[in-house]
Amino acid sequence: MPVCIAGMHRSGTSMVTKMLQRSGLYLGPESDLIPSNPENRELHWENLRFVRVNAQILAQFYGAWDCPPTLPDDWHDERIAAHRQRAEAIIPEFAGREPWGWKDPRNCLTLPFWQSLLGPMPVVLVVRNPLEVAQSLRIRNGFSYALGLALWQAYNERLCASVPPGERIVTHYDRYFQGPEAELKRLLSFLGLGVEEEVIAEVRTVHAADLRHHEMTTRALSIADVSPRILDLYNRLCVEAQWVDTRMEPLDEVTATGLKEAMVRSGEDPDAAGSARDAGDGYDRRRRKSEEKDARREERGRRRKRNR
Repeated sequence: MPVCIAGMHRSGTSMVTKMLQRSGLYLGPESDLIPSNPENRELHWENLRFVRVNAQILAQFYGAWDCPPTLPDDWHDERIAAHRQRAEAIIPEFAGREPWGWKDPRNCLTLPFWQSLLGPMPVVLVVRNPLEVAQSLRIRNGFSYALGLALWQAYNERLCASVPPGERIVTHYDRYFQGPEAELKRLLSFLGLGVEEEVIAEVRTVHAADLRHHEMTTRALSIADVSPRILDLYNRLCVEAQWVDTRMEPLDEVTATGLKEAMVRSGEDPDAAGSARDAGDGYDRRRRKSEEKDARREERGRRRKRNR
């Protein structure tokens, strides 16, 4: 049975997938894995062929990883046919290579498509503090905090809606910097993978200085006035991940002021309308405009057919 690894971009999916690969999860030939780049000095641990299918599905419906489109309920829709053929050509190559899996943050959006091909499967959801994700995206991509938070919400909500709790395991990014051995063993046990002592030893060598570029506590989410909907989702995922943030000391005035100023520079005043609290509403408006554009395009196509 394959393993699907998902999680919002910048959440630590590469780190977790690397440990699973070291524990025996087959990801495909190394030639198919996306190489490293300045942002990820190691491999992404993503199979390019799966990534291409996911990206092409999002593009088919006029979206992308940073603008998730509305996807069809019927994954046998004729618009999906070509993508199904490409996916069906990949899967036989993993025959006899159990356990195997693939990692792509876009799986959060496209998981129902893969379920229609592969049936139920265990899903690994890597979760990270949404404000850390938003801050990382702001530095890497120039995104506003509001967009980063809205994307975090969309990815995690869609994944949770696609797979029941019994078929998924939520693992928190921070657990790999506080008691990583126990978290890796919990993850491997869920997936039925063996615990290799050399992998356990390797996980102890994860250097926080190299990977913890943007550290935010749960307290920071309140300071940033993150929307209650995002806070509730994050808290529920933390419960599933068995993660409790013990770093609850109040932020000093300098840190709190700096965070609020950063939000304002990003275009969202935490004390005004249109702040990160309204990120979900802003994203919904953007999505509705995209859907309206799609509907107009489809109507024009129907008119051209009638006029032929």
